[in-house]
Amino acid sequence: MHVLVVDDDEMVRFVLNEKLAEVGYTVTDACDGQSALELFRGTAFDAVLLDLKMPGMDGITTLREMRRHDPDVPVIMVTAFGDISTAVEAIKLGAYDFTEKPPQLSRILVTLKRAIEKAALEREVRSLGKSAEESMVLKAACEKLKELDKMKTAFLSSISHELRTPLTSIIGYAEIARQKYCKLLSSITPNDEKVVRVIGQIDANLDILVSEGNRLADLIDNVLELTALEAGTADICSDNVSLESVINGVATEFVEQFKSRGLDFSWEIEADLPSVVGDSRRLSHVMHHLFSNALKFTEQGHVFCTAGKVQGNLLVSVSDTGKGIPETLHRTIFDKFSQIGETLTDKPKGTGLGLPICRLIIERHGGNIWVESELGKGSTFTFTLPAFREIG
Repeated sequence: MHVLVVDDDEMVRFVLNEKLAEVGYTVTDACDGQSALELFRGTAFDAVLLDLKMPGMDGITTLREMRRHDPDVPVIMVTAFGDISTAVEAIKLGAYDFTEKPPQLSRILVTLKRAIEKAALEREVRSLGKSAEESMVLKAACEKLKELDKMKTAFLSSISHELRTPLTSIIGYAEIARQKYCKLLSSITPNDEKVVRVIGQIDANLDILVSEGNRLADLIDNVLELTALEAGTADICSDNVSLESVINGVATEFVEQFKSRGLDFSWEIEADLPSVVGDSRRLSHVMHHLFSNALKFTEQGHVFCTAGKVQGNLLVSVSDTGKGIPETLHRTIFDKFSQIGETLTDKPKGTGLGLPICRLIIERHGGNIWVESELGKGSTFTFTLPAFREIG
């Protein structure tokens, strides 16, 4: 198997060359994106290990060019811990996966093996050109792909758990440091302007550390929630839930946020709305995300939520007068890591996990969720839930 290693760090290239060669890989390396592209266009590789941060042509740009030339060769991003969110963006562009620096050979070997196997199976599926019902070989390939996807999901869950513990400590100590720092400042009155500026900068840095730490913690929580829902291991309560109470509770939280943005916000719930059997916390999560999306993408106008009963089902809609969504994206926005906008330019912060989580929660409750939208004319997200139905 021939692997292309792209990294501006000579020591990283040397270590990966040596270790991968020891286990039977043929390795070619490049020190920058431009050299890598020249090699990639002229040589057949089974996989690429690509550094995210490089001078000149960075990893994202290099990945785009590689995908244009050959979208079937799996590309694995190599990134520092602080660049994980950018690495996730790379996955949206077509990267197979990412691994952290300093390189851990065992993890890289597992990821490489899965990536190459998956690419080979996909090529085999395409070459067969038959439906799963017509070909036992294709069925086996499909099952293998499902198995690989489960392994990848388990790995993602495992690494998220590993990140959660140290991150909790980082946020905790940052909070303590900020509190003690503020208490110390209250007893000091600096006269030097330079000292005042430095104090202000330290205070701002601590705020950033806490807020960004919390943002990363939310990302990890979303990954853990998504993997649990996909694997069917998430505990879904079967309580008698008043959807009216869920909507009222979440909507009340957003009143001031919409008001501060100059947006009209209202909600209307049909009288005597039946209850549902389900998990109020997770249904609240769905409403919270739909309101957050409306707030994020609506610059002027209004946001309106309705809830009522239609043919034995409860139907909830959240409508806005925002940017709208192209029809071609109406289905894909419920896929993992999918967002509206141009990647790495005007996209809001996030990883595109919110709507997939909403979809899985609603489906676990026996319902459906969809979007109706037109560019420049706003969007309406709607979901249905069966009244008095036990969930699976």
